[in-house]
Amino acid sequence: MTSAVTPETGRSARLRARLRRLPWGQALTTAVAGAIAFWVGAVFPGPAGEFPYYAPLGAVVAMSSTVLGSVRTSVQSIVSIWLGSAIALAIGAVLSPSPATVALVIGVGTIAGTWRWLDDAGHWVPTAALFVLIIGTEDPVAFVSAFGGLTLIGAAIGVVMTMLFPQLPLAPTERAISDVRSEVLVQLRRLAHALQRDTPPTQTQWSDLLAQLEPALQSMRAARQLVLDASRANRRRERHRDRLDRQLEQAASLERVCLLVEELTQLLEEEEREGNDQLGLGPELRPPTARALLALADLVESGDGLTADPEAKVDSQAALAALVDQIHDVRVSESSDDELFTAGSIVTTIRRCIETPRPVHR
Repeated sequence: MTSAVTPETGRSARLRARLRRLPWGQALTTAVAGAIAFWVGAVFPGPAGEFPYYAPLGAVVAMSSTVLGSVRTSVQSIVSIWLGSAIALAIGAVLSPSPATVALVIGVGTIAGTWRWLDDAGHWVPTAALFVLIIGTEDPVAFVSAFGGLTLIGAAIGVVMTMLFPQLPLAPTERAISDVRSEVLVQLRRLAHALQRDTPPTQTQWSDLLAQLEPALQSMRAARQLVLDASRANRRRERHRDRLDRQLEQAASLERVCLLVEELTQLLEEEEREGNDQLGLGPELRPPTARALLALADLVESGDGLTADPEAKVDSQAALAALVDQIHDVRVSESSDDELFTAGSIVTTIRRCIETPRPVHR
């Protein structure tokens, strides 16, 4: 006996799902790196020891989900901080602190921060310049040494922590692949149900039937790129190589199917629409096309995007063959080339979808 799903149960499940998606590993690594950096800053000899909080700042700035990203971010951020400090020292040597001086430092720092090489770290240029100008008034050189030096040490600690405990976000990629697969299934079944009607859908009805394939596809591409970037210079890569390679193959296979389904959707929306002078399928071909789409959905559902159940593949091929036979029976002798082209394009697209996942023999 199955238990009923209450609103409270649904909210609890969504909360657990959100919690699982949070970057717990990266948060823990960053926290530990910041604590170590603060301790190092506190015991650092000389005036720099008076500003221990700049070391964990460097650690936080350096942390990234990828080893190479951590190194790149660290270098860009440190260069930005030193550049901003140099701007403040140069202007502070000539002008005393005042609203006009602050405005000048921020303006020059903002312009310098647009240097393309600095990327997103460019915002540290005016920030660092303002820190040095306001806080380091009494001894700007000592302050810059502490600020820049401790931030550099903290960033180095952050990079080392990332290298020792690198992230390899395989789980987010799996979720993104699953999301795309779910959207493809929804789209195929919606298309099939639309073609099971006695009359073709209107333009408005087609618009209501379309699933959100593109956002899910973009998320999967982003997740795939992230896990690729994270695998570079990552000591965990060899241990998870098989899983990583399979995910990349899954994503590539599923992306191909997704693009083909988008192509099929656009074709049906344009050619099999109420109000068209000539329909691409018509009442005789809509039902077998719907059956072929449902069989294709079952095929996609039977596997993981890369592989599929062999029986489901046989069923989908049989449904497509039945559609081809119906096209020959209904259209060949009495239809125009345009009608044959539309129906043939649909058959070709479905066939390419069927051929993409490989069957797994049990």
